[in-house]
Amino acid sequence: MPDFSYGQVQRVSQVQKQILSQKQIQALNLLAMNSQDLSAEIYKAVDANPALEVVNDSSVPDVPARVSSSLPGDNTRIGSVTASGIEKAEKYQEAYENAADTRETLQDHLLFQLNVMKLSSAEKALGEALIRNLDENGWHILAPVSLLDKSRSEQNQKMLGKVVDIVQRLDPEGTCCNNMEESLLVQAEIRGDAPPLALFILDGHIDVLYSNDSTPDIDRICRKLKKLKDERSKLMFAAASGQDESDITSDDVKRAIAFISRLNPHPAQGFGRSASQYVHPDVLITKVDGEMRSFDPLKEMLVPCGENSYYQIALANDFLPEVRIARGLEGAGYKGLKKNITAARQFLENLAYRKSIIIRACGIIVRIQEKFFSLSGKGYLEPLTQRSLAEELGVHESTVSRMANEKYIQSPWGQLFPVKYFFTNTQDKVKFAIKQILENQAAGVKPLSDRAVAELLEKQGVHAARRTVAKYRSALNIETSYFRKN
Repeated sequence: MPDFSYGQVQRVSQVQKQILSQKQIQALNLLAMNSQDLSAEIYKAVDANPALEVVNDSSVPDVPARVSSSLPGDNTRIGSVTASGIEKAEKYQEAYENAADTRETLQDHLLFQLNVMKLSSAEKALGEALIRNLDENGWHILAPVSLLDKSRSEQNQKMLGKVVDIVQRLDPEGTCCNNMEESLLVQAEIRGDAPPLALFILDGHIDVLYSNDSTPDIDRICRKLKKLKDERSKLMFAAASGQDESDITSDDVKRAIAFISRLNPHPAQGFGRSASQYVHPDVLITKVDGEMRSFDPLKEMLVPCGENSYYQIALANDFLPEVRIARGLEGAGYKGLKKNITAARQFLENLAYRKSIIIRACGIIVRIQEKFFSLSGKGYLEPLTQRSLAEELGVHESTVSRMANEKYIQSPWGQLFPVKYFFTNTQDKVKFAIKQILENQAAGVKPLSDRAVAELLEKQGVHAARRTVAKYRSALNIETSYFRKN
């Protein structure tokens, strides 16, 4: 039998561990929060620490001061208000505000119609995502393109356009749009009997109708439209449109206004409020014309986008309260307050760190994805991973992941995108380029082979072998050239 012996063996090993301090833990927790959660966390810190105070909160509207009337004969009755009266009024207001809205929501109304339609599973999933992405007005919250599921190859730009059109035609017509102007144009196109001038006005020229007068000045509107027509005719390769066929008359303007007035500018009106939480932008990207000025990188980032323009990247502080150390406490020597002041300084430093990381990271994103922003979202995304961004920032990859968590960027053209939307890889870029080439091929032309697509990619500076093209084309659910028809 083997001899088992027991004894004690003492070994010495050296293990290196990184233990995060409380300050580091708090900094990472704040970085992972979106604007709404951070706002609540700031107020929580202020309530717990008397050394902190809120200076300003633009998300809370100021209550206008009461102005007593001193004009004679204005029929104003002035009387005293009792405590019981105030209490009853407050209870009534509270009950009114907390009353459940039992009306059908816009989302439920649209989803019911969508679910009875004969659509593929990918189309239904995309339609549901689009509907749940609508705010109380029926407009997009996030950019529709950001709702495409990258794991489902059949969900592409072509399907997105089809499903958006389907939702826009559901009852009520004109939801699933960016704004009221687009909704009116969609409604006019659906009706099919719109005067050409009405379509022209709704297609980016609705501001000609804006006026402070109660009745529209037909002559003024007519002059503005003629000026727009002249400017359009001077543009080279300008597409022909209805307003180019003949001179604009006052009767044309009256008919166009009468048609537009019959459209519904608020198609979502009358539905119950949805329980969904609306998304607020965390970062604002603004395009500025002119030479790039000097800036403080701790407060903003500027990225050039041409010879005479640049992008400004800044936090959307409209939803965050401004906080500081309470005045008069900096020099206080009390033991209790000294501890509170130290904690307050640490909290403010962590807020500054969060702001710096987000601004710098989004500045790099805008610089790398400049083509996407310059083409208003119609360009492809360059390869960008969280790891490569972390290396450029000089932080750990997990820090970038926390930075991107539930954060949203408002583009220069107004649409919202999740920060994570801008992380992609080389494979996504090649797939997008292949899809663009095949979808934009002219009708009636012999379908492109995989080798021909590879050659066209090479001209665009995208290197991909024929077999790679075939693999990605198959992943995009696109048939071979033998089965495709143009």
